[in-house]
Amino acid sequence: MKHVDYLYFNIYNYFYRLSLYRQSMNFRTQAMYLFSIGSGGWLLLFESIYLHFIKHTRFTSPMQSMIFAGSVYALTAALFHYIFIVKDRDQKIFGKYEGLVDAHPKQRRHLLISLSVLALPYVALITFAMLFPRPH
Repeated sequence: MKHVDYLYFNIYNYFYRLSLYRQSMNFRTQAMYLFSIGSGGWLLLFESIYLHFIKHTRFTSPMQSMIFAGSVYALTAALFHYIFIVKDRDQKIFGKYEGLVDAHPKQRRHLLISLSVLALPYVALITFAMLFPRPH
């Protein structure tokens, strides 16, 4: 969990620095939703790999896959809203790593790595769609 916490901290810290007011919920929700979109992408990638390589099947229609993807995103957003916003886990993570911000001069690199980890499943899904196109 330590790596996931640090990944979330990098995203949270970026939105926190953009925010002008500390009491604003805006930066908290932005970080939480970006993290949930990235996590939802990982779930969809694992689901796609499972369906293609293990079950040797696909969704019967694009609408069915869209509904599944929407439900995955909605569930991850609801779950992460509960964990990070309602239970204040984001504040605990921020307090835990706040002292490291000044100690590490390469904050931008850590943010880019964190964003890359969240974007990687989408790149893999696009590559997967190009390598294994759906038959017509």
